[in-house]
Amino acid sequence: MKLTDKIIGGVALIAMLFAVMFYSIRNIWGILNWITLVLGVLGLAYFLYIYFTRREKKISARNLQYGTNVVIQVLIVIGIIALLAFITTRQHLRDDWTKNKLYSLADQTEKILKGLDKNVQIRAFYKAADQPSARDLLEEYGFRSGNLKYEFIDPDEKPQLAKQYEIKSYNTVIVEAGSRRERVEELNESNLTNAIMKVTRDQEKVVYFLTGHGERSITDEGIEGYKQAVDAIKKENYQVRELNLVLNLAQNKGIPDSCTVLAVVNPRGNFFPGELDTIKSFIDKGNKVIFLLDPEHQDDIAEFIAGYKVTVGKDLVVDASGMGQLFGAGPGMPLVADYDQSIPITKGFGIMTFFPYTSSVTPMDDKGGYDIKSLLKTSPNSWAEVDLESTSKGVVFNENRDKPGPVTIGVLIEKSVGDKKMSLAVFGDSDFAKNSYWRNQGNADLFLNTINYLAEEEDLISVRPKEVDDRRVTLTQADVKTIFYLVVIAVPILVIIAGVFFYIKRSK
Repeated sequence: MKLTDKIIGGVALIAMLFAVMFYSIRNIWGILNWITLVLGVLGLAYFLYIYFTRREKKISARNLQYGTNVVIQVLIVIGIIALLAFITTRQHLRDDWTKNKLYSLADQTEKILKGLDKNVQIRAFYKAADQPSARDLLEEYGFRSGNLKYEFIDPDEKPQLAKQYEIKSYNTVIVEAGSRRERVEELNESNLTNAIMKVTRDQEKVVYFLTGHGERSITDEGIEGYKQAVDAIKKENYQVRELNLVLNLAQNKGIPDSCTVLAVVNPRGNFFPGELDTIKSFIDKGNKVIFLLDPEHQDDIAEFIAGYKVTVGKDLVVDASGMGQLFGAGPGMPLVADYDQSIPITKGFGIMTFFPYTSSVTPMDDKGGYDIKSLLKTSPNSWAEVDLESTSKGVVFNENRDKPGPVTIGVLIEKSVGDKKMSLAVFGDSDFAKNSYWRNQGNADLFLNTINYLAEEEDLISVRPKEVDDRRVTLTQADVKTIFYLVVIAVPILVIIAGVFFYIKRSK
């Protein structure tokens, strides 16, 4: 056999291996893979033909058959390996055993990716050594949508491209869709999903928070403020603004046309003449409003909501089930796990929510043509305490006066208005979404789901990306000493004693 023939055989094997390895790296079977694979197969076939026809020693039929079987078996094994590699790169199977599913994409992210109708290009500017840490997350996104592509770029190897995208630091991610571009400085699921939403949504939506009646401040970072809720709304790609309706009315203006959702959060003063009429006109034209009240709400706001066939009680919901005490809460903080599964806001909502100080919100028997749904109810062991003055001294259920549980504390009122639909969400508590309770169980998700539903962004309704819990083990000085004595002293002594015992036993 000539040297040239041997070289052809070696190159053929290398070409076939290159085709498979190149595919495993890029996960794309392209024209280059086909060319190298076909040339490799042809080269190998040529080598085998020359080998068996030009051997100096005559080959018996039995040896030829044996050699052919070996070659066929080798080719079958290579084919099976290539097929398995192809299938495994197309089928994404993995299991996340962490408590909060930290390494699985949130439902919200999966909904957004499945609903992508625009091509999204992600460019991750990472040094080669840092790319594995980000590749796992980007692969998760890529598997969920055919409209999303990503690539890693080493700024040191392609400085011109880094300059084009104004990359000033490593580990920067650029998300593009059409002419829109977003920059992610810290890569995590929340930031990446947020950037994808920004570049794929064309319409800007605005949530206005009413002011002028002692409402909770959206800039207050203290325990009573709504700063965290507002920051979360902005991350959902809404604009957030304040609205002093009195000043607008003084200038012959009303609620701005740009208002997607109007939020009224715990007004502690009465409304001025004309304000409630303006809000009613806004709702009746097919717009969206959310009211978050408290037990000591003003009478005028209760009368306003009664016009939509819902009664906001002058009461305090008390939960005697003891469920709240498991989480360090007393009976005055009902824990809710009963949600209406027919409404997108709470459909599939399996997370408990806390309401620190809530009144009842009850649909009237006469719905007046409105579609009224009870969003959430307290446990059967709860009731609405009417005598608020006695709550500081302890409460006891009075069947002749108090309202027995389950008690509805949140409703959704809807009605078609031409080609639009008016929606009014009413909660008997504003505390559940304030800064101090924002991260309690599902409080944040419930509030954001309601905003997204009212803003007609139902694809954003779900549980948000998870955050790592602080699960550190705190040890006292006594605990540390106990561990020291057990591990450093007791265990070695037991091992020595056992060794001496077995040594003496075997020596006898």
